[in-house]
Amino acid sequence: MPKNYLVVVLTVLAAAVTAGAGAVVLRRTRQDPPPVSPTVPRIEEVRQALVESTESQAS
Repeated sequence: MPKNYLVVVLTVLAAAVTAGAGAVVLRRTRQDPPPVSPTVPRIEEVRQALVESTESQAS
C-alpha cells in the first residue's frame, strides 16, 4: 500500500513540474506584452513617432 502513495505523489509532482514548465514556455513565447492602458502608447510607438517627426522637420 505505501508504494501506491509513492506513485501518486510522484505523479502529482511530475504533473506540477510539467505545468510549471508549460507556463514558463508560454510566457516566453509571447511576442508582444499587453499594454498597460489602451490609451497610453507604447514607448516603441513614441520613439518611432519622434523619429518620424524629426525627419519630417529636417526635410
